[in-house]
Amino acid sequence: MASADPRKKWAEFLARHKLRATVSRRNVLEAIAQSPGHFDAETLRLRLKGQGRRLSRATVYRTLALLQGSGIVRRGQSAAGSAFYKIARPDEPRHELACSRCGSVQEVPDQAVSRGLLDLARRAGFEPDEASARIQGICARCRAARRK
Repeated sequence: MASADPRKKWAEFLARHKLRATVSRRNVLEAIAQSPGHFDAETLRLRLKGQGRRLSRATVYRTLALLQGSGIVRRGQSAAGSAFYKIARPDEPRHELACSRCGSVQEVPDQAVSRGLLDLARRAGFEPDEASARIQGICARCRAARRK
């Protein structure tokens, strides 16, 4: 069973896929671990650059893709279509309310929804790893602004 510690999980993933644990990959993982919430690839690259670590965009994007494949980060998409990432928390349900007007994405943890989605998948003969739901609409702030 894979470890819950992201660094150990990352090392196991790289070894399993016969990939090198490069300094660049380690720097990206460390920067992500220091991120308080959502982040995008360019913000991450600029943060690394500010720390004196110059990484190409390609390296950042490739490493994010690997981290996503390992289950350490999750990729989301704003209502406007831009990608963002965050540290994956396996015990945290991932459901999103996405505003199609302002582009905000609000995460809503709900164990009952997760259980329902997992049950639905199993009844269909599918073996799920995780379950998430995304609801597109208009957030309360935009609805209030529309009424004024």
